[in-house]
Amino acid sequence: MPLSAQIAHRILALQSKVPLQEMDTILAIIAGVAATAFTIDLIVDNRRRPRPHVAAFAAGIGMFAVATIALAIALATGWTSTSYRTFFLFGGVLNIPFLALGSMFLVVGPRAGHTMTVLLAGFAAISTTLVTTVPFENPLPESGVRPDVFPPLTDGFGPRLLAFIGGVTGTTLLVLLAIVSVIRFWRKRPRIVWGNGLILTGTLVAAWGGTGLAIGEESGFVLSLLVTSTLLWLGYRTTRGERKVEPEKPRIVLLGPSTESPERAHADLLITSLEQRGYSVICPARDIEDWGQVTFSPAEMTRQTYQAIDNAAIVLVDLTHGYGIVAAGYANAKGIPVITASPAGYRIPRPIRGISDLEIYYHSLPDITDQLAKVLPTDAPAPIPIS
Repeated sequence: MPLSAQIAHRILALQSKVPLQEMDTILAIIAGVAATAFTIDLIVDNRRRPRPHVAAFAAGIGMFAVATIALAIALATGWTSTSYRTFFLFGGVLNIPFLALGSMFLVVGPRAGHTMTVLLAGFAAISTTLVTTVPFENPLPESGVRPDVFPPLTDGFGPRLLAFIGGVTGTTLLVLLAIVSVIRFWRKRPRIVWGNGLILTGTLVAAWGGTGLAIGEESGFVLSLLVTSTLLWLGYRTTRGERKVEPEKPRIVLLGPSTESPERAHADLLITSLEQRGYSVICPARDIEDWGQVTFSPAEMTRQTYQAIDNAAIVLVDLTHGYGIVAAGYANAKGIPVITASPAGYRIPRPIRGISDLEIYYHSLPDITDQLAKVLPTDAPAPIPIS
């Protein structure tokens, strides 16, 4: 740990007149409670809208919470083999790589995230096996967090080497991905930059503490856990606050494009054309399935599509691909206006005509947006009837 953290730890204990051992226990309990609350926050957020990067962050913070709780119990009641191995596995080896996995999904994309998931699964399997089976070289500490219970790094492939690899590799990825995120959002969405900065700082503190533990430095480690949990949660709240300022009710839900459709270029152009007119567009194929990069069961896909429709002002069905009629029927039953667009020369089928509030026949994509603009002003805040 940095010298400043060690000094802060001792000053805190002196000012409160609490012995260092008891101070460590108090800090560990506070950090464990904060990390647990943060994990629940992430799980709730992911249940509302499942996203792989949120799930990975929840796994990483959940491991951090388990490790911190194990540490708090050990400091209060004494170390056991189970508590030490649990603490070391989840707090010293795996949590930072899983946080890096969340950033990989968020910044690079699903394909890179899935590749890293496979690699991380192998690393996690090896780490779990070694941390839970390798014999201790030294007795468990009577107090504090002594890092030399497992064999040293010089003895080769073992738990402490895994902790070093996980901390260094995960931290390196987080730093590189944070730089990419800063470049991407610096001018457009500065609040996300500040939030990611807090998350990165918290992760660096955790990585420094875990790496220090692996190489034999324990002073200030517990304080690093509290600092880490605080910074991570503040960063997440900051970035989520940025997302809250975005419109919660999408103006248009676009049905029709499919992840299997060869006409994705057409769909991208239509979405771009609508967004350039000032409409907020949710397209399930793009925004839920990421054009096939994210897979859901049919029931879950239907649930998320219907949830988007519930918050829509207009449902636009593009019949170029012939999909979305069932969901359009759901929108009609909910009283949400349905507009059907079809290429000129193609007759709209009678079932969809029966639930459509407006039919658009177009020669080019601007025809759709031009005709929409006549009935749907871009500043309309809520669903409106279409005559």
